[in-house]
Amino acid sequence: MTKRTICRGGLLLLAAGAVCTAGLAAPQNADPTNLTADRLTYDTRTGVVTAEGGVHVDQGTGNIEGARATYNTKTQEGTIEGNVRAQREDMNLSCDRLLAAGQEHWQASGSVHMAKAGRTFTGPLVDYYPAQDDHIVASSGGTITSPDGTLSADHLEGWLKQSRFTGIGNAHVTSPARDLEGGGDRMDYYGNDPRPYVELDGNAWVYQGNNTARSNHMTVYLADDGTAVTQ
Repeated sequence: MTKRTICRGGLLLLAAGAVCTAGLAAPQNADPTNLTADRLTYDTRTGVVTAEGGVHVDQGTGNIEGARATYNTKTQEGTIEGNVRAQREDMNLSCDRLLAAGQEHWQASGSVHMAKAGRTFTGPLVDYYPAQDDHIVASSGGTITSPDGTLSADHLEGWLKQSRFTGIGNAHVTSPARDLEGGGDRMDYYGNDPRPYVELDGNAWVYQGNNTARSNHMTVYLADDGTAVTQ
């Protein structure tokens, strides 16, 4: 096995997972993978593979690019950084740095913009766990935007497959289609319920049209006809 083959093989493990982040983990298949970079190195002592300069990987329906990538063959941890761009099927991700801690935990940091299945997340940091119903954790806060409106908070957590989201600290929800805005110390959104609703706790408030409601706890049901029922 040549040095170049070893470098290429190690980086492909990083790339194959990285392009499949945000709920699109690739199946274990034989999709051809192509890697280009200005420099490739492999340290046999540490087991670290490094690619630098114009890193670009294509695999199946996905691709990822950045300025520098590393992969540790011993720990299975990898990073790609520097104007990172990744795409696979209906997922698009951009960030400053993408970390892969094994196959079940990914972390994107620095001006994160992730779009998938009609939703967009923006924020400084997001951790993603694909095996847990596409679980995302934004410990530094962020905003989730969909055609229906926005959810934002100082701490955001969600399960994309369940369309369920929790926001803690300065929680804020908007729905322009319903002329609705609300907030509180905490919010819990349940989008897959037969009657989608959001629960607001702690200094909760809701505005719709000329109507205002305030309470320590509120449940707002979001009807298809654009109305909101508050309990």
